[in-house]
Amino acid sequence: MPYYSPGESLVRERSDRFLRRMYFMRMLGTFLCFLPILSVLLERGASWIAIFLLTLNAFVWPHVAMMISQRSKHPNQAEFRNLAFDAIAGGAWVAQMGVCLLPSAVITSILIADRFSAGGWQLLRRAALFYCIGFIVCWPFTGMTFYTTVTDRTLWLTLPLSTIYIIAFSAANYSISRKLRDKQHELEKSALMDPFLGLPNRRLLDRRLMLEFERSKHDLACLMVLGVDDLKMVNDLFGREAGDYVLRSVSAILRQETGLNDFPAILGGDEFVVILPGVSEEEAYAVGYRLLLKTSEIRLSQDEGFQCSLSIGVATSKHHEDYHQWLATAERALMNVKRNGKNSIGSAGRAEAVA
Repeated sequence: MPYYSPGESLVRERSDRFLRRMYFMRMLGTFLCFLPILSVLLERGASWIAIFLLTLNAFVWPHVAMMISQRSKHPNQAEFRNLAFDAIAGGAWVAQMGVCLLPSAVITSILIADRFSAGGWQLLRRAALFYCIGFIVCWPFTGMTFYTTVTDRTLWLTLPLSTIYIIAFSAANYSISRKLRDKQHELEKSALMDPFLGLPNRRLLDRRLMLEFERSKHDLACLMVLGVDDLKMVNDLFGREAGDYVLRSVSAILRQETGLNDFPAILGGDEFVVILPGVSEEEAYAVGYRLLLKTSEIRLSQDEGFQCSLSIGVATSKHHEDYHQWLATAERALMNVKRNGKNSIGSAGRAEAVA
C-alpha cells in the first residue's frame, strides 16, 4: 500500500482550522482574564502604563497574533511562538497582581491545561519556562510584595474566567476528540476493508470466521469458498484491467446477492468467501446456484464470447474443531470442483455443475 502524503491545500486547511480555534480561545481568554486582573491592579493602585499594557494584551494582541500566524510561511510554528508570548504575559500579570490567590490560581491552571492540550508535556515545559521568565522579570517592578486580599469584586470578576472559558475549552476539546474518533473509525475501517473491491479483507474475515464458528455450536452455519475460473488466462489474454473488472464485478454480485446476515469477504487472489449463518448445506447450494448464474452474465468488451464462471466449495460448521479446519474443508471442496471441471458447486459429499 503506498504511503499517503496530504496535499498542500489539505495541510493548509488543517492549519487554518487550528489558527481559527486558537484565535477564538485567545480572544475569549484574554478578555476574561482582563476583568479580574484589572480589578486587582486598580486595588493596588497600578500605573496607567500597566493598565494600558493590559488593555493591549486583552484586545489587540489576539488580532496581532492571528495576523502573525497567517502571514508566516510556517503558521503552526508561528502560533507556538505566540503561545510562548501568552505564557510570558500570564507570568507577568500574575506578578503584577502580587500573586493574588484566586485569579492567579485560575489563570495559571488555565494556562497549564491549555498548553498541555495543545502540545503535551513538551509545550507545557516550554510554556512553564516562559511563564517563569515573565514572572521573574516583572516581579521586581511590583516591589516583590504579595497581595493576598480577594475582594468581592475580584471574586465575581474571576467567576466568568473559571466557568465560561472552561466550558468553551471543553467544547473545543470535545470537537477535536470527536473528529479524532471519526478519523480513527475511518482508519480502522480502511484497515479491515479492501478499497479496490469494497469487501472485508482477510484480517476481518478471520475475526468473523472465529465468531460465526463459535455461534454455530448452537446453530447451523455454512461456509462457501469461491474461486474465479481462469482469471490468469483473462489477465494474459486481455490484460490486467480486464481481470480487475471481473474481480470487481464478482465482488458487486456477492454484495448484492447475499443476505443481510451473510458475510462476503476476500480470501486472497482470485478467491472469495461467503459465511452463511443459520443456513443448511441445501440452502447454501441454492445461494451458490444464484451466484453462478449471476456471474455467468459478466461479459468483457474485448471478447463478446467470454463467459465468467465460478467454482464454489461448501462446508458446514459441523465436525470441525475450530474455524481453521472449517475453512480448510471448504477450500478442499473448491479444489475438488476445479479438478472436476470448474463452474460448479461441491462439498465433501457431493459436487454439482451448472451448464
